[in-house]
Amino acid sequence: MKVIKFGGSSVASAEQLKKVLSIVTGDSGRRFVVVSAPGKRTNKDKKVTDLLIQFYNAVVYKHDTDELIREIVARYTEIAAEFQVDDNQLSR
Repeated sequence: MKVIKFGGSSVASAEQLKKVLSIVTGDSGRRFVVVSAPGKRTNKDKKVTDLLIQFYNAVVYKHDTDELIREIVARYTEIAAEFQVDDNQLSR
């Protein structure tokens, strides 16, 4: 049994996720795949993990979270769109 983990830049975009899918399906012995939050797509980008930490801190200190929520959802929505996932299938 093989367990593999992907995260950060390897899951930062749909293009990268397609590479991950190729790796996962390339070996039938790979039984479990662990995926963490998307990383930076460019040097100026933000890691989703960092956005989630900012979100946590905003909640704790009772700051507005609307913009952070939009940014986090936008990252996943962009990836989903590349895989032609219908907006109705996305839970917001």
